[in-house]
Amino acid sequence: MKYVKTDSLNRIITENPRKLVNDSEGNYYCQLNNVCGEISKKRNTHPVILISGPSGSGKTSAANEMSRILKKNYNCDSNVISLDNYFRSNTSPDMPRDKNGNIDLESPLCTDLKLLQEHLVLMNEGKEFMMPVFDFKKQSRSSYVPFKREADSLVIIEGIHALNPLVTGENNFATCIYISVRTRLKDRNNKILHPRIIRLIRRLCRDSLFRGRNLESIFSYFESVSEGEDKYIFPFKHRADFQIDTFMSYEVSVYKSFLYRKLSEAEQILRNNHYYNNIIEFFNILLPVSEKEVPSDSLIREFIGRDLILLLYVYFKLYSAELIYYNIFVLCM
Repeated sequence: MKYVKTDSLNRIITENPRKLVNDSEGNYYCQLNNVCGEISKKRNTHPVILISGPSGSGKTSAANEMSRILKKNYNCDSNVISLDNYFRSNTSPDMPRDKNGNIDLESPLCTDLKLLQEHLVLMNEGKEFMMPVFDFKKQSRSSYVPFKREADSLVIIEGIHALNPLVTGENNFATCIYISVRTRLKDRNNKILHPRIIRLIRRLCRDSLFRGRNLESIFSYFESVSEGEDKYIFPFKHRADFQIDTFMSYEVSVYKSFLYRKLSEAEQILRNNHYYNNIIEFFNILLPVSEKEVPSDSLIREFIGRDLILLLYVYFKLYSAELIYYNIFVLCM
């Protein structure tokens, strides 16, 4: 279990924040590159890559960056697909329900299991099929696009349930990867900012900035998200062939610049929430790092925003024309 001390972070932020950023990004890149090297060796026998991790782990950014590395460093083409494509419409019969009678959006049974498993086999065999596209505004399947894995290429599939055998089945043609925040922050009194809370901070940034959600609702919904993780995601991480830590040493200091004022203004509403108090405590300790220090292609951009021109360039490189609109929509949500 890895810890990073806040005193050390503040010292580096004061002396050389650019080095802190570069070292953090470099460590993350090395993890991805090492995994991509192993994947490329098995491209003929394991053409499907399954990436799982809890909400806020950086699955989407990691999948896209791995696709870029595979092409650049290993001359291996790949397509990135989100398991969100295979969501069932909210009006589908027999949708799973939580203890309050609401649709359990964390359940793997929200996925069209039969169709997904059929398509996984076709991906392995390199045969064409019509892949569904999910409309998040309408919460329903909107269309289908043709898809075919070309010879010697890979398909990278990311989603919270990608390692759950109920969802992706038992197969011998997939490489399994589990990604999440694995490192903890520790202050001088040995108080901890847990990886789960760091992922919550990521969600607070992304959902308040780009999804129109207020802080109170994000905190409230996080309880349900956490229960879903414990029940549906964590029990299957042992199936991973590789694990990747997406923690960036400087990231909480960046999020402070986006969230500290908003959180302070919500004190009267949230002061009894232990997650809130834990976050405020560490924001009070850590020095801020400017957004300007964050590279345009950093994983952190998934949570604080990307440059649109870069986003368009990346997707024209990674995706067939039919999938460009869908995937830009997902990342900009």
